[in-house]
Amino acid sequence: MEAHSSLKGYSIAGSRIPILITLRKTSDLKPHEETVAADLKTLVEALRANPVLRHPIIADRRTGIVLDGTHRLAAIKQLRCNFIPSALVDYDDPQITIERWFRQFSGSNVRNLEKDLRRLGPKEVTHDECEDGLSKRRWYATVEDTRFCLAFPVRSQNPYEMARDSHNIEMAARKHGVSIAYQDNKDTKSGDSESLIMSTIKVEKKEVVETVKKGKLFPPKSTRHLVPSRPLGGGVPIDWLRGSDFSEAQSRYQEYIQSRKVKRLPEGSRIGSRRYLEEVFLFE
Repeated sequence: MEAHSSLKGYSIAGSRIPILITLRKTSDLKPHEETVAADLKTLVEALRANPVLRHPIIADRRTGIVLDGTHRLAAIKQLRCNFIPSALVDYDDPQITIERWFRQFSGSNVRNLEKDLRRLGPKEVTHDECEDGLSKRRWYATVEDTRFCLAFPVRSQNPYEMARDSHNIEMAARKHGVSIAYQDNKDTKSGDSESLIMSTIKVEKKEVVETVKKGKLFPPKSTRHLVPSRPLGGGVPIDWLRGSDFSEAQSRYQEYIQSRKVKRLPEGSRIGSRRYLEEVFLFE
């Protein structure tokens, strides 16, 4: 990992991976996924109503690639802020991994969506072949229920193109007015027998880096980064993130974050409405 002697901040003691909490220039950070317009609008409106950024984003210390916080970064930029609190990690650390988001399609138009998807000429395969083909990248996506599995053969071995093709299926679902829920497993909601589950390939970290270097963004929810330690809290007023003097803003933030109490919460802790599978360091 390259040394960044200019980086000042708060190093979290006892975390599973090294984490530096600091302020970064928004121009130095690189998202790897697109935002969802409706989600971004909601976040910007929320920050206007309550102008406090509650949590730091998570980014790679060396490249500036954003692992968690794409919408927060975009919202801060829209609000004319030049800096953002960031938890910097080493993306090369093998404890940081990537999983997938599964899509659950449900609603009255699910069967019409199925008919349209069948017109794309997918292969109908067993459920075991479904997952095996995704892991070997024979298909870019699968759509299944308990009765069948539709597998969509790859047109290109480029993971960016596979993610784009998968996103087109999701867009088709939206055009049908189908409800889409993102989840970390294939389980369907209880009692929802009419739903479909869409699975995609698992993008690798080196593919994220290569795609960002080319100036491209994956579609939303193409990756689900798992970081073993997550900092939360330490909210700062939006006004602190405006201005042009980075050194002054960084010193102010460093003094502030070092004055906070930090509480370590074990894996599985519930904070608000969300349960965190990773350990949490809560800045109070």
